[in-house]
Amino acid sequence: MKQRLVLLACLALGFSASPALAFKNIAGCDIVAFAAPSSPVPIAAERWQAYRNQAETILAAAPGADATLTEWRAVANELIEAQERLLAADKTSEAYQDYLAGDRCRVLSKLDSGAVETLLDEVAQSTPEQAATALRRITEAARTQIDRIERSARFRSGQDKTLFAAHYYCFVAGVIVALLPPERQQKITLESFGNAVGCKEAGRKE
Repeated sequence: MKQRLVLLACLALGFSASPALAFKNIAGCDIVAFAAPSSPVPIAAERWQAYRNQAETILAAAPGADATLTEWRAVANELIEAQERLLAADKTSEAYQDYLAGDRCRVLSKLDSGAVETLLDEVAQSTPEQAATALRRITEAARTQIDRIERSARFRSGQDKTLFAAHYYCFVAGVIVALLPPERQQKITLESFGNAVGCKEAGRKE
């Protein structure tokens, strides 16, 4: 616990320097939705494995807790690129467009800290230690950043605030689900991470 508190303190100091950071990808919520057996956009098992391998490789090569802001942004950007590669083949498909326009499209409006910690613990049981530790740091970095912005920023509406936060929360969910075992991926929903709302309600356009 003491080590985690120190980590949070370092992140809070390090990530307070800039209001515009990485850690944002609303399509991470689509990745969670598409992992389910009833996925509206089925993704082949080999593509899931490629995504897992890429995420694990990126995290295993991540810097330590004393890394600079620029270094952590670079790691997050690499993870987002891996998420985009997973979805690239389907982004223009009719099934994906129907999903975005329908009621099954949902995004996270809030993270449940306890639920996220439980999922991170699960990842740690089946993932090399260095990658699991880096995943925890990336998760805390994203949460620290959005918490700081929400305390200081002014949003035009509650919808705008929800949509802004969803980019961060979905990025976190999309990375965590990548490192869960396949059998667990298929049982995970957005509600496993926190509160979710419809894409239309959040004002998501794409």
